[in-house]
Amino acid sequence: MFRAWGGNVPPLYWPCYQRVETILERYLTMTKTTLLLASVAALALSAPAFSADSNTSYEAKTKVSADSNGNYSEKASAKSTDAAGTTTAAEKKVDVDVDSKGNVDKSVTTEASKDPKGLFNESKVKTKDTLKTKKGKIKRTHKKVVNGTTTEKTESTVNTATNASTNAAQ
Repeated sequence: MFRAWGGNVPPLYWPCYQRVETILERYLTMTKTTLLLASVAALALSAPAFSADSNTSYEAKTKVSADSNGNYSEKASAKSTDAAGTTTAAEKKVDVDVDSKGNVDKSVTTEASKDPKGLFNESKVKTKDTLKTKKGKIKRTHKKVVNGTTTEKTESTVNTATNASTNAAQ
């Protein structure tokens, strides 16, 4: 009895101190209960934030092949999904063909897409770059398509035999 006051309370003041002690005990009990409820609520509200990281994924693949003639091909792809449900994918194809006359055809095609969660909001970008050498001529092409619309298209040809003879004459 009268723990809060060290037990040295004269009998005359017992009812008063007993009431104060009861109030203190109730206050401490309510404080402990309030702290417990607040910590449980904080833990419950933070649990979805921590579990959102488990909804992400990432996958990548690469395949490369080459032969003794100098032909080469590569295909690489990556796909990821974040916690918000946005899927991002990218794919790259490289192809190099060499014939017996030394003519070379190089082609690089890339496709990238981003699809946020929802309907009809996917964006796609596709580019294709080619380089063809044949009989001393180099032909380069570049094409970029964004969501089905061609945004860039260039083509150039260089005659290396003519440029070499012009440079040698100077």
